[in-house]
Amino acid sequence: MASDGRSQQLEKCARLLSSKSTDDEKLAGLLLVPRIVDAQDVESLDYILSAMDGRFIERLLRTGMKQATEQTNSPAIAGPPMLDIAVSVVDVFASHGALAQRPQIIDRMVSLCSVVFLALPHIDSSDSNSSVSSSSVSSDAAQVLCKLLATDQAVERLLAQPGMLAGVIQSVGRRSPPNSLEITQFLDYALSRCSQWLHLQQKQKPKQHWPSTQSAAGWVELVSSVACLFAQAQTERELKLKLDLVPVLASALAPLDSTDAVAIDDSASCAPMVADIRSGCVWIMTVRQRAPESESNGDYFDQALVLASHVVRLWPHLVFSPATSGAGDTEAQKASGGSLILRLACVEGQTTIDSMMIRAPPDQSSIQLSGVVATDAERLRLGWKLPLCAEIAASWLEWADKWPDTQDDPAAEASSADEAAVYSMMGDVKKLAESAVVFLRDWNERVRGHQAMLAASPALVASTIRLLGRWLATDTKLHTQALPVLAMCAGWIVQSANQYGQALSDYMLPSVSFALETCEVDEAQYVDDLKTHRLRHKAKKTHDFASPWVGTIEFDDLARAVYGIPSDEEMLRQRQTHKQ
Repeated sequence: MASDGRSQQLEKCARLLSSKSTDDEKLAGLLLVPRIVDAQDVESLDYILSAMDGRFIERLLRTGMKQATEQTNSPAIAGPPMLDIAVSVVDVFASHGALAQRPQIIDRMVSLCSVVFLALPHIDSSDSNSSVSSSSVSSDAAQVLCKLLATDQAVERLLAQPGMLAGVIQSVGRRSPPNSLEITQFLDYALSRCSQWLHLQQKQKPKQHWPSTQSAAGWVELVSSVACLFAQAQTERELKLKLDLVPVLASALAPLDSTDAVAIDDSASCAPMVADIRSGCVWIMTVRQRAPESESNGDYFDQALVLASHVVRLWPHLVFSPATSGAGDTEAQKASGGSLILRLACVEGQTTIDSMMIRAPPDQSSIQLSGVVATDAERLRLGWKLPLCAEIAASWLEWADKWPDTQDDPAAEASSADEAAVYSMMGDVKKLAESAVVFLRDWNERVRGHQAMLAASPALVASTIRLLGRWLATDTKLHTQALPVLAMCAGWIVQSANQYGQALSDYMLPSVSFALETCEVDEAQYVDDLKTHRLRHKAKKTHDFASPWVGTIEFDDLARAVYGIPSDEEMLRQRQTHKQ
């Protein structure tokens, strides 16, 4: 641990910090710690922490906060002395993961959150000196909390006691601090860590043990506090804070998947939270329509689109339900439900496709061995928003596919959508799907190889095929134009040894089943014919809506890929490999 001389100093410091010492002696011991212990000497710090009276640190924090609120006319003071000492001491121990998990440190989280609150100016005072004098120590406290939240124990404590942070969030809304960026950066990290922890719990523990109702409810309370603030901030004074909260909410939702979302909603209703996020996104996304000349409005629209795609991905039934309304919704927004999100996404998706299509085709002489052209890669960078728009539209189609089943359910009456509105939105999605087909065909011709497309932008391919898969399983009018896409999909599924091959297969299966159904072909018999390589089915094209796919080589190849049936070429290669 240390030499004999330093050991004696450590023992003396430990005695001063023990519960048997007076507060003056404990304060002297705290001031002695940085002089005799190196900040990286974990063993010595562990010895000091074990002897320390944690309640004294708590009293020091509380006394320092009281001192800070009383110093309203002292701009020359860098920070309340007692508070500086207490925060710096906790910071030393929080910098080491093993020590940060100890009760003496974890138990200080509530008070540290209150210290962060000191940076917010008071409503009833135009003099911001109090905020100036405490902003530094408040920033330090936020950094200490971030260090603590790097441990699972601190995250679990925060979710068990969400009020410690929810109060700070609500105060931010009431006070609208000019330094809101620092506050929102802290919230960004805190909420994303909570979401990561919940997601990992779902992956590591049996389903029946996750999430605990308390943890899930705590998460909903925290995110709902931010979402409510996000929806209600409407005035010019609050606008900056509203925009700062967009990435905070996006970071909170990004680590979660649909399984997490269902489990969280089962533990605590997410409907009010989702409604508030939807309301705030619509407000920001429609600002560009009201003032398109502002370049910054486009940046805010993009951020809101990212957030909207996350909430649609996790809770589509809540986003698109007209019964879900947010705190900031106007009467028109309440009536339209999530249709505004969908319409704006479809328009933006078509605009994105147009921006990529109008670029000149690449010089074929510049094609690299991979098949990806540098100029075409630049064109794809323009299309980064298309996956977001396609995912939103695909999620809506999945919701709309279940919508007729709710019409005869009395329990679902309050949340059922207006029939005319649903079919009107179908038209918007159809336009995006048609544009997507043209885009994929054009892209394939540009790079001369569908595998190069998947290598260049797998997320764009997967999201676009998800949208097309849902739409082509709804309407056969686009089947003729989409016939070349079938060969691309078959190649992607067969030749992709990664997650995208299986995902694309799942996306296209409903389209295959739908095409067979429209031609009155028994799917089970068709699959047997594919397996025996004797296609004897006769497609009945007596209906106007019969799919022109059935009976084509492209369709049969796609069906084999989707059903996992090897083609003749694959079987021949397997025989040759076996002989060798």
